Amino acid sequence: MLGYIPIGLAYGLLAEQAGLSVWFTGAMSVFVFAGASQFIAVSMLSSGYAPAALIGTAFTVNFRHVLMSAALSPSASKWSAPKRMLFGSMLTDESFALHSINFMNGDTDYAAAVTINTAAYLTWCAFGVVGHRLGALIERPEAWGLDFALPAMFIGLLMLSCKNRCAVAAALTGGVVSVALYLVGFGWWAAFLGAIAGATAGTLVSGGAIDEK
Repeated sequence: MLGYIPIGLAYGLLAEQAGLSVWFTGAMSVFVFAGASQFIAVSMLSSGYAPAALIGTAFTVNFRHVLMSAALSPSASKWSAPKRMLFGSMLTDESFALHSINFMNGDTDYAAAVTINTAAYLTWCAFGVVGHRLGALIERPEAWGLDFALPAMFIGLLMLSCKNRCAVAAALTGGVVSVALYLVGFGWWAAFLGAIAGATAGTLVSGGAIDEK
C-alpha cells in the first residue's frame, strides 16, 4: 500500500495537468486498475489520439497480465473458478511479484491473497483522486521524484524475487532484451518480448524445474 501512494499521486497529478476531470481520473482507476496503461492513456488523451489507438495500445501493454496469470495459475489450481476470476481481475505487476514470493513459499491462502489485491486496489483509487486534487498546487511533479516511483517499486520487488540462479537469469535476460528492443524501436512490445525471453532463460537455467526453491 505504501508503494502505491506515490504512484497514485503521480498518476493523479499528471491527469489533472492533462485536463482530465477528477471524476474521470477516479473512474479510470476504478474500472481499469492498470497503472502503466493509465499513465499511457493520460498521455494519449492529452495528445488527441483516436479511441481505437488508445484501446489498442492499452491492450498491448496489458497483455503481460496473461503471462502473469499463467505463472500463478498452478498455485491457485485448488481455488474455484469464481475465486480465480476475482483474484485475477485485481492482479497487477506489484501484487504479482508479492504473490509469486508468497506462493513460492507455500502460502496460497485465498483470503490473504484477495486482501492484498483489495488493499492495493483501494489505495490506488484513493490516491489517484488525492493526486488530482493536489495537481493545482504542484507545477512540476518531476521535481518531487514522483516520476521515479513506479520503476523504484519494480526494482525493489525484483530484488526480493532474485533468490536463486533461475530468477537472476530471468531478470537479467528480460531486462537486457527489453531495453535493447526498446532502443531499436519496438516500443511497448519490448516489455512483452523481454518478459518471454526472461521466462525462457529462467526455465532453461532451472532445467525446466519450475518449482525450484
